[in-house]
Amino acid sequence: MAATAAVTRQATTWGNSRCRSVRCTSILAQMLLFVVVISSALLVFHKGFPYQNEPFLSKPIQPIINLNRVLKQNLRVTSALHSTYSLTNRELHVGDTAHFIIQAKDAEGRNQVTGGDFWFPVLTTDVGAYPAKGGRTAGKVVDHKNGSYSVFFYAGWEGTAYVHVKLAASSKATKWLQQKYWPHEKRVFWEGEFSSNIASERTLCYLLRNVTSPNLCRIDYNPTAMGLTVFYCEKPRILSCNDIQAVYLNPKLIDERTTQLLSDDKELFDNKHFLAVVTHGPASVAISETNFVNQSKAPICKPADQRLVNDGFWLNDNWHNLQCKVRRWDDVRAVKNCLRHKHVFIHGDSNVRIWYSVLMKKMGLPWEHLGKGTTAFIMHDYLKTDDIEMSFYFHPRVVTKRKLTLKTTRYEVDVLDNIPSVSCGKYIIVLCPWGHFTQWTTESYAERTQLLKEAVVRFRERCPDVPIVIKGVHPREHGSLLGRVYASDYTIWKLGVILRNTFRGTGVFYYDVWQMNLAYGTQNIHMPLPVINEEINWFLSYVCK
Repeated sequence: MAATAAVTRQATTWGNSRCRSVRCTSILAQMLLFVVVISSALLVFHKGFPYQNEPFLSKPIQPIINLNRVLKQNLRVTSALHSTYSLTNRELHVGDTAHFIIQAKDAEGRNQVTGGDFWFPVLTTDVGAYPAKGGRTAGKVVDHKNGSYSVFFYAGWEGTAYVHVKLAASSKATKWLQQKYWPHEKRVFWEGEFSSNIASERTLCYLLRNVTSPNLCRIDYNPTAMGLTVFYCEKPRILSCNDIQAVYLNPKLIDERTTQLLSDDKELFDNKHFLAVVTHGPASVAISETNFVNQSKAPICKPADQRLVNDGFWLNDNWHNLQCKVRRWDDVRAVKNCLRHKHVFIHGDSNVRIWYSVLMKKMGLPWEHLGKGTTAFIMHDYLKTDDIEMSFYFHPRVVTKRKLTLKTTRYEVDVLDNIPSVSCGKYIIVLCPWGHFTQWTTESYAERTQLLKEAVVRFRERCPDVPIVIKGVHPREHGSLLGRVYASDYTIWKLGVILRNTFRGTGVFYYDVWQMNLAYGTQNIHMPLPVINEEINWFLSYVCK
């Protein structure tokens, strides 16, 4: 503090003796502003953050930002090699919340003064990067918008916890995604297959908003579900628009379009900046045994807008949920008793299609198949002995190379609006609308989500007691540099933010699986069976009250 006072006196003396112009007065004002900012920063780090030991983020830290520096500074790429992290706790015990501070730096070691970096922080009992055994937990990141970040971990086990902090995307990469990638409409392409008795043709298909053209076929127009977004195919030369038979993905054009948009910015997603490890910080921390809060004290599972900072932790293949009380559902009779006389309706993608399969196996045989045939996109089965019905529908606009007719998939909105009121009470509804939408514009996805919310509200007015679950987003694998762009984890995370914010206050349970999936081990769009089993344990604990 003495150094700060000295700088203040020096600046004042300099101003009184030499500053006589408007320009000089402006310079003096900037110096004084700088002194105030530094003093505030020293005070915060001297006293500690006010909520570092509290379970809820009820007192958000106000970011300290020098606007003059931000305006003058060209945004530099954050370097994981030079960034640092430190632990603020003097000691840790089981049940405590560990509070780390990340300071983002550029390749020259200069502190970043704006936020926007995207981090993957994990604690493990193993020194390895992606252990699948022992204790593992993911941290909650709070961006202070000034180049520093708070990370909160739950200390779930006694002993050593190794610290893994990875830069999943730099602030420059996240800004590029928001400003240069998300606004472009033509980023995902399908082929439309037209045929009749006289000819067959293929044309290019894509999603557009607020567009009408005589050269386009309006293949799928559903304003109740899609709003202003329409699925178009370019008109065939010979056949009519009504001759459309099937659509399927064109991955080559997706890669070409992504490459074109990336242009000279490929380095933002190369190995130096993608999941790069931060090494300047303590490699491990010690956790002592005390103050353990038993999981049995957790509340029952129910929709809640206020959540604990951390969702839980893994001990080997068992997930210890901190948000609510979750039991194991390994007994066939218990699962059947829970779902007897119910219709479990699942709508989404392969992330919840696996729920369908695991739930069926938990209840054993014999299942009677309903409908014309089982495919990867439509399933319908019935367990007569317990009057349990299950059905699964894939959402439209599937990102797949398989040929699909327009009738293969159904919109959630149409399904919900057509469930009869007299029988709606037997339903349990699961939705998962995110895995195939990373290449949509934010505007189109947000509108689609809002329309889905309106359909849910209409449905709940008729059937207020029906449990409705949205399975949340989680990180995934990336096989190529281009995949890091069009299937970006940052984009996925932002879709989750849209979903959570849109459905807040509706009584829908947004099941946040981000920390559980991130902590388990290597990320994959299709997580391994232990993760799926824990997701099902939570689901049954919620719907089987």
